[in-house]
Amino acid sequence: MSQSTLLEAIERQRGIITSAQFTQLANELNTDAATTASWLLDQFKRWAVAPISDFHVAALVHANNHHGEDFYALGVNVEIAHFGLESAVHAEQTALHNAWLNGAVELKHIYINAAPCGYCRQFMNEFVSGATLPVSIASTHTTLSELLPNAFGPIDLGVTESIFANVMMADVVAAGGESKASLRLHQQASYAPYSGGQAAVEITYSGVSFFGRYIENAAFNPSFNPFLAALSQIALCGQGIDFDKIEAVALLESDSLKSHKEVIRTMVQRLAPNASFECA
Repeated sequence: MSQSTLLEAIERQRGIITSAQFTQLANELNTDAATTASWLLDQFKRWAVAPISDFHVAALVHANNHHGEDFYALGVNVEIAHFGLESAVHAEQTALHNAWLNGAVELKHIYINAAPCGYCRQFMNEFVSGATLPVSIASTHTTLSELLPNAFGPIDLGVTESIFANVMMADVVAAGGESKASLRLHQQASYAPYSGGQAAVEITYSGVSFFGRYIENAAFNPSFNPFLAALSQIALCGQGIDFDKIEAVALLESDSLKSHKEVIRTMVQRLAPNASFECA
């Protein structure tokens, strides 16, 4: 497989790279895993949607699934023009959500082409509870515990639930089926141990469904809005985001102290005024 063919395959796979594809690329480049990851980040940071900062960030998560299979998940930053900066999605969030959506149950390494901000360090901490997760930033190699010493995490709020608790959900979702049934499964797989408000969003974009799951964080503010999570999945097709192609947005959420309904409704009305919005 040529490098251009591999890049096209990754685009079709929405930023997912199999272990075999990664190994083949490393062999073709005649280099180690860290340099191969860095090469991939340089190729795919162009997928970033950054109309405000013009700063393109890419992240790559090395994970494995409950079958014991290694894989890699890409992520890029996504900004929305004419909206508050708090609506920006960080590359680390996109990559971790992408890995989780595709069945990750364990993180093995995170590669980033720029230093992660404090917000992202806190977000990563929710996935690994301050463990010594290897983090490579360009040519610098460190760990999350070194980047986030004396971390505040789920245990400080009495939460022992793991974000990877439902290890079978990815297989069920991947089996496909009726759209609302898939949205329900994503909602059930979402992570909301603090509010109890499990939620997921489906965006119908040029006839294709893209899903986003809600991810809460012990620090609350770095929690990941499910609509933004779904938008980040569109960005991982490598074609940017054309809001005119959004046909429908469906939100499914549990009744709790936290609701995404009005925020997402407002965003849809502003970004895609011709799209339908449904909340159940």
